[in-house]
Parts: sequence; structure tokens; C-alpha cells
Amino acid sequence: MPRTPFFERFRQEIARYAPGVHRLGSPPSAEAVKALPEELASFLRSFDGAELFIDALTIFDRAHVEREGDLLVFGETGTGDRMALDLSAPGGPNVVRLEEDTGETLVEGTSFGRWIEGFVVAEGVIYDREGEFREGVFDETGEELAPDAVIKRERKALKLDPSAPAPAWRLARALEKKGQVEEAIRLLEQVTERSPRFSWALFDLARLLETKGELAQAESRFLAAAEADPDASHAGTFAAHAARVAAMRGDEAARARHAARALELAPDVARRQKDACRALLAEGAMEEARSTLEVAAALTPRDLEIIDLRTKLRSST
Repeated sequence: MPRTPFFERFRQEIARYAPGVHRLGSPPSAEAVKALPEELASFLRSFDGAELFIDALTIFDRAHVEREGDLLVFGETGTGDRMALDLSAPGGPNVVRLEEDTGETLVEGTSFGRWIEGFVVAEGVIYDREGEFREGVFDETGEELAPDAVIKRERKALKLDPSAPAPAWRLARALEKKGQVEEAIRLLEQVTERSPRFSWALFDLARLLETKGELAQAESRFLAAAEADPDASHAGTFAAHAARVAAMRGDEAARARHAARALELAPDVARRQKDACRALLAEGAMEEARSTLEVAAALTPRDLEIIDLRTKLRSST
């Protein structure tokens, strides 16, 4: 049986919602979209722009789709993250989220078609027919999605786009929060094998391996996370964690090597860790302060400020 065209599946999904939850643009002329990648062009031939789940996602009309280098920016989330096609992706254009707050670029879908299908299906976990949040989807703070909701949402997205890295990464983090560490590790290993430059997935895999006592593997993953995107602001911190784990293993040569790399990637990384430790101490967050200090100590173990911070930590416990 031939596969249902993705915009027909999209139409079927949004038809389940009350009027006003989704607002769709009228089709433009074929001439207006012919220069775009085929799946995005196909969507815009049916709907010249769309606002989905009230304002959770806006897909721009053809006139507002813009090329920025290898990226074709086609939309924006309600939180200000831009959505784009990465035209340089080896397997064809994939869908990336350009996070406004963090500056991260996350690969959300392996194609526009698979991503938009997965999005409208998965968001049904969060929104009811009227476009309101479903009961129980947020955690006790009311600000973050509950792990169970994240697990259900990302599994739905992955069912339609099984190789999408970012949904799999979020699923692994939610599984960790539910105590399903082994499953989270297996998932992160799959993600990082398919996407070896996904630094945050490598970092989280390293964290989980460390909790299991697999220090050598954790150290190598922390370093891989740093080297996956050496220009990223967090690369130095990732290398610093590799130095910390090497220190735990008693490998002074490796500690010094990783520390030098961390300081090369981010010359201020030791200072930032010490500043963070002081702030955590002031807040009374002793465990977090201790963890941060260990990262700083792995970089500059003879630093007098670190010795002073150790003394303050001991006197506060």
C-alpha cells in the first residue's frame, strides 16, 4: 500500500481539534513554492503557513521563509525558538530547532514530512481537543512537563521518526528521572552512535555511565562531548568533567591532559566553576557546590581559592 502523503496525515490529525486551535493559510500558487525543498514546498502548496496548537508552533508562509547559510528558517515556536531545515545534512534536509535561550541547535526530525507528522501526533499528549493543557502533564512546579508526559510524547514522535536525535535524547532524560537508567543508557548509546556530534547526548551518557562506576567509559564520553563541537560555550566544561573523572581514577597524566584541553577550549572555565561554587554555597546547596568544586579542582588542583572553598564546604557540613 502506498504511504499516505504527509500533508494528508497532518490534515487528519488537526481535524480532531476544535476550531481555532489550528489556523491554516490558503494555498499559494505552485510558482511561489517551487524553489523550496520538496516536502516543505508540498506542505506550503496545501497550507501557506500555519499556526498550530494556538501559538505553540508557527510555520511561516512562503514570503517569510528565509535562507541563512545552510539553514532555511521556516517557523518559530511559542517560546521563540526558530525552526529550520538544515540543507547541509548528509541524508537530505533535516529539521533543526535553534534554541533562543541556550543557543543550541537540536535535530528534531530527519525530514520535514516525518517531523510535522510526529509533531502533531506527539503534541496531542499535551493538548486536549480545545487546545488546553491536559490535566497532569506538568510537574509539581507547574513549569516543566512531567516525566511521564515527556516519555509518552517523545515515544509518539519517535514512532513516526525513529532516528530523530532530539526526541530520543529528551526521552532518555525523562527515563532517567523515572529511575530507568539502563534503558536511558541504551537509548543514548543509540543516539550518539547515529549522531556522534550530539554533544549533550554524549554528556548525559557520560553522566549515567559514571553513576554506574564505569569511569573509563564516562571519561571518554565526556571528552567526546567536548570535541563534538569545540566552538560551543560548554565544550570546556565537558572537557573539565573528563579531567574530574581522570582524577577520580588516579590517572594524573590524563587529568592534566584533559585539564589543558578544557582551558584551551574555555580559558575562563575554572573561574566559572569557582564562581558557581560560591553561589551554590551562598544558597546552601552543599551537594551541588561540592560537585562544582571537584570540577574546578580537576583543572587547577593547587589553586589557593579552591583550598579556601574546600575549607568553607567542610565547615558548612
